[in-house]
Amino acid sequence: MSGAALHHEVLIGGFGGQGVVLAGHLLAAAALAENREVVWAPSYGPEMRGGPVHCTVIISSERIGSPEVSLADSVLLMDRASVDRFARRVKPGGLLILNSTLIPDAPSDGNCQTLGLPAGELAEAIGDLRVANVVMLGAFLGRRPVVAKDSLIAAMRSSAGKGFGYLLEMNLEALERGEELAR
Repeated sequence: MSGAALHHEVLIGGFGGQGVVLAGHLLAAAALAENREVVWAPSYGPEMRGGPVHCTVIISSERIGSPEVSLADSVLLMDRASVDRFARRVKPGGLLILNSTLIPDAPSDGNCQTLGLPAGELAEAIGDLRVANVVMLGAFLGRRPVVAKDSLIAAMRSSAGKGFGYLLEMNLEALERGEELAR
């Protein structure tokens, strides 16, 4: 996608500990590697884990005029509370991806494309619930390839670090599984 004109706004929501901020960071890093303009804006409270958290990522081939995302092209939601807060913030015709493990009753108003996938269940089957965020990213890229999968993989490799290198193989599988489910 690096040669095509693009402007895509993404909102990712969940609770602390689900990797929401990391998912946004990986997406932003992949876009930067493709020489895109990027805004990454995480938002979370003072809680270490369990509190509401969300982030926005804007990826563009042109300069970005504002870091604010009122209505996103794509919204990825990890838990039920995030649905109540953010499901109405997807643009008409946009994409809403829901972690059906924690959101079994997927809302759909018909104005956007809705995809529910059991990201939590898949992550546990892969070996670690912490890769559910990457299952969601895989599904997102399967439907909206705003960055190349190889760029996202490179971002995962560079952010894995010493302490989390063992998660890399699980993340690669999670990315594949999410992408497969989106097809």
